[in-house]
Amino acid sequence: MAMASVASSAGGAEFTSANVEKAVCDFYCNACAHHDIHMWLTVAQVSQQAWTFSWDLLVPGKNVQVQFFGASCLHVKISKYWNEISSDHYDALRTRLLEKIVQFAQGPKMVLTRLCIALSSFALNTMPDFWKDPVHSLINTFQQETSINLDSTLRCTVLLELLTVLPEEFFSSNLAQNRRAQLRNELTKGLAHILLLLENLMSPNSPAAVYDASLKCFSSWVQFGIVLNESESVILHVFASLQNPLLFDTAVDTLVSVFSHPDTQRFPYTIHKLMPVLLQLHDILNKAVEQYDMDTCQGVTQVVVAVAENHTKMLIDGALSQEEEKKMQTLRFIDLVLACTSVPGYFPMDELCSNMTFTFWYILQDALLEQDKENFCNLLPIFQPIYLKLIEHLLIKVQFPTDQVYDDWSEDEKEQFRCYRQDIGDTMMYAYSILREPLLGYMYSALSGIMNGSKEVEIRWQLMEAILFLFSSVAESIDLEENLYLPSLLDLLPRIPFNNIKFLSTALFMIGSLGEWMSCHPESLERVIPLVLQGLRNSEVATAATLALKDITRENLDHIYPYLQQILQASQSSLQSGVLKSREVLRLMSCIGQVLSVLPFEEIMQNLSPILSPHLQELQQLASEEPSPSIRASLILKLNMLSWLFGALYTEHDTEGHQENIVLEKKQKPKYLGPKPAVCDLFKRTLQTLMDDFAPLAKDVAQLLSQMYQTVPHVSILDLTKQLIIMFHADSQFAPVVQVLLSSVVNKTLQLFQSDVQMYTDVVEGFMTLMSQILKKTKNVILNGSFNLSEVFQAAVIGMSMAENHTVKASCIFLAELLAQSTVPAVQEMVLENGQILLDRIIRNIGGEAPRMVTEHVADVLFILTKHHIEHVRTWFHEIVEKEGYPSVRVTKTDKDNFTKAILRERSNKRKVRELVKEFTLLCRGLLGTEYAAQMVAMM
Repeated sequence: MAMASVASSAGGAEFTSANVEKAVCDFYCNACAHHDIHMWLTVAQVSQQAWTFSWDLLVPGKNVQVQFFGASCLHVKISKYWNEISSDHYDALRTRLLEKIVQFAQGPKMVLTRLCIALSSFALNTMPDFWKDPVHSLINTFQQETSINLDSTLRCTVLLELLTVLPEEFFSSNLAQNRRAQLRNELTKGLAHILLLLENLMSPNSPAAVYDASLKCFSSWVQFGIVLNESESVILHVFASLQNPLLFDTAVDTLVSVFSHPDTQRFPYTIHKLMPVLLQLHDILNKAVEQYDMDTCQGVTQVVVAVAENHTKMLIDGALSQEEEKKMQTLRFIDLVLACTSVPGYFPMDELCSNMTFTFWYILQDALLEQDKENFCNLLPIFQPIYLKLIEHLLIKVQFPTDQVYDDWSEDEKEQFRCYRQDIGDTMMYAYSILREPLLGYMYSALSGIMNGSKEVEIRWQLMEAILFLFSSVAESIDLEENLYLPSLLDLLPRIPFNNIKFLSTALFMIGSLGEWMSCHPESLERVIPLVLQGLRNSEVATAATLALKDITRENLDHIYPYLQQILQASQSSLQSGVLKSREVLRLMSCIGQVLSVLPFEEIMQNLSPILSPHLQELQQLASEEPSPSIRASLILKLNMLSWLFGALYTEHDTEGHQENIVLEKKQKPKYLGPKPAVCDLFKRTLQTLMDDFAPLAKDVAQLLSQMYQTVPHVSILDLTKQLIIMFHADSQFAPVVQVLLSSVVNKTLQLFQSDVQMYTDVVEGFMTLMSQILKKTKNVILNGSFNLSEVFQAAVIGMSMAENHTVKASCIFLAELLAQSTVPAVQEMVLENGQILLDRIIRNIGGEAPRMVTEHVADVLFILTKHHIEHVRTWFHEIVEKEGYPSVRVTKTDKDNFTKAILRERSNKRKVRELVKEFTLLCRGLLGTEYAAQMVAMM
C-alpha cells in the first residue's frame, strides 16, 4: 500500500488525532496492510504533531491500543526528541503526565506503565537542574492524599510502578558516559528513601497488590545497585513473602535478582547472615515434594541455584572456616542443592528442577581445582562425600522409565530427556575430577552387585544401563594406565543379558568411548569386538555399533590385526544385508579402510576385491539406468562409500606403532584449493616420508620458509610451517628456530592487517589454523613467543568479521583455544584489555554481520569466554547491548536481556549455548519461526 493510500485509510494525510486513531485501529484489524500502516504510524510518532495528538488519544473510553499508542508517542518524544521542548514547558509537561498517570491508575495496566516510563524519561532529562531528587519528590507527592486523589492502595501501587520503571529507563536510555555517571549519582541519593518506603510497605497487613508491587520495585533497584548489607531487612521481608502463594512467584524472581547481582559477591558476611533463612527453604522444598507441588519446587530451586552459582567462593571459604557453625551451615546449604538435584520424578515429565543445578556442580569443581595445593587437600575430604552423594542421585535421575511409559512420551519430550542425560554425563565428568578412581569403584561395585543378585537382572536393566552410560561419560577422563576397574567392567560384559535395545546401544557407545584406553590395554579387544560385531547385525543398534567400531579401529590399529578377518567378514555381511542406513554404511566403509591399513599393499588389494566388486557392479548398473531421483541418490551413496573407504585407507601405516601427530595432520585435507608453491609441496612430501629423519634439514627449511613468507605470504607456507613446528618443537636444538620462524610469520601476517587484509582471506584462514593447531599441540610455543600476542588476538577478532565462512571459523577456533588458557597471566591480561572488543564482535556476528553457517563456532567462542571470565563478561554485556538497534533492529531490549541472562546462566553446557545463540541469531535476522529458519537450523 502506498503512503497516500495509508494516509487515506487513516482519514487523510495529516497527522491528526482522528487519522492516527483510525490508523491504529486499522493496524490491528487489517493484517494485509500491517507493514505500510506501521511505517505511517512510525513517521507520525516522531512528527512534531505527536506532542498534540498523543494527549487526544489518552482519553478514557477509547480503544486500549489507541491509548497505548498515545502513551508510547509521549515516551518516544520525551526520550528521543527532548530538544523540541523549551524549559518553560517542563513544569506543565510534568503536571500533565502526572494527571494522566492518576487518570489511568486503575488501568489499563499497559497504558499506565507506558505513561510511567514517559515520566521516568522526563525525570532523566531534567535531573538535577529542574527536577532535584525525583525519587524523594515522587514519594512525598504520593504520600499526600490531597495531592493525589486516589485510595491508599492505588496510590501505593502507582507510586511503586513509577519507582520500578525509573531505573529500568535509566539502563535502557542511550546516554553519554558522563551524563550516565551524573544521573547514577543523582538516583543513588534516592536509595535510602526507596528502602525506607519498601520496608514500610512490606508488612503482613499490606494488600497483596501493594506487597507484589513492592517486590518488583525492590528487584528493579537491586539491578540499579542497592547495597546488600543496607537492604538486609527488606530481603527478610522478601523471604517472608514466599509463604504467601499470591506473592511466591514474584518473591522468587526478586530473590534471584538479589543473589545473582555481581555486587552481592562483595558481601559474603551478609549472605552468611542470611544463611539460616536460606536453609529454611529446605522445609518448603520437602513439603512441596510431598504435595507434588512442582511450581514451588522450581521456585525454591531457582533461589537456591542463584545463591549457589554466584557465591561458590563463599561456600568454599565457609567449608574451610574454623567457625563450626559457619562450616555446618555451608554444608547444609550444599545439601539443599543436592535436594534440588534429586527432586523425584522423570525430567521433563514430572520435574524441571534437577537440570537447573548442573551448572553449579561444574562451577564448584572448577573452583575446587583452582585452589592451592594446601586448600585443595583440606577441601577434598569435605567435598568427595558430597560428590559421591551427587553420583547416587544422578544414577537415579539418568535412568530410563519403563518402555511402556517412555513410548507414551512425545518426540520433543524424548529429545529433552536425551539432552538432559547428556547434561548428566557432563556433570559426571566434573564429579570425576574430584572423585577419580573411587568413582569408578563405586559404579563397578553397583553393577557387579546387580549381576550377583540374579533375581533382579531381568527387571533392573535401567539401572545397569545408567551405570554404563555414566562410565561412557567419564571415559575420556580416565587415566590410560587404569588397570583395575575397567578390565573388571569389561569382564562383566559377556555375562550381562542385553534384553533391551537402549541398553545394548549404551553398552556399545561405552565400548567406543574406551577406544583410546584399549590402545594401552589391547587384551581388552578380545572381550569387546564380538559384542560390537554382533551389534552390526541389528538395525536398531547399528548406529552405536558402527560408531564403536570406528573408534576402536582408529585408536587400535597397532593391535587390530588378530581381529582383522573377523571384522572384515562381519562388515561385509552387514553391508550385504541391507539393514544399515546410509550414514552407517559410510561409517562402516571408513572402518574397513582403517583396518585394511595395517596390511601390506598386496594383501590390501586382495581383500579389497571381494569388498569392492559388488559395489562397482551396482555402480555400473546404476549408471546405465534412466536418470531419476532414486537413481541419483543411490549413485551418490555408492560414490560416497568409495570416498569414505579410500579416505580412511592409509597405506603407509607405521607398524611399529610410533605414529606422530604429523600422521594425523596428513589426514586433514587443506581447505585451500588453489595452486601451491612447488617447493613447499616438495618439502611437505619429504617431511611426511622421512618423519624424524627430516631433522637435519629442519633448520634450513625453516629459514627458507621465513624468507619466502616475507616475500609472498602464502597458505602453503603456513601449512608446511605448521607441520614443521608440530614435528620438531620438542627438539632442543630446533626450539630457537621454531620461535624465530613463528615470530617471522606472525609479524608478517600482522602487517597484512594494516593494509587491505580482505585481499588475503585465505592467508588469514591458514594463519589462524596454524596458530590454533600449535596452541593445541604445544601451547608454550605460542604463549612464550617473542611476538605481541595481544595483536594476534585483535587480528583474530578482525578475522571473525570477514565474509568467508572458513576464515571466520578458523579465527573462532583459535580464539576458543586461546581463551581456554585462562590460568596464564598474559592471557588474562590480554582478555581484560580486549575482551569487550571481542564480545562486541561476537554479538555483532550473531546479530547478522557473519554468515549463518558459522554461528556454532561463534557460539563456542562466547561459551569459552563466559566460562573463564564470567564477571567481566557480565559487565561488558551490560555496557554494549544497551545501544538501540544493537545488534539488530529486530530485537527488543527484553529480547537482549533474556539472551544475556540465559548466556550468563549456561556456563558449562556448550550445546545449550549453541542453541541459545542459534535462536537469537534467527531472531536478529527476522527468521525465527519460519520454515526457512528450521532448514537453516538443521544445516547449522
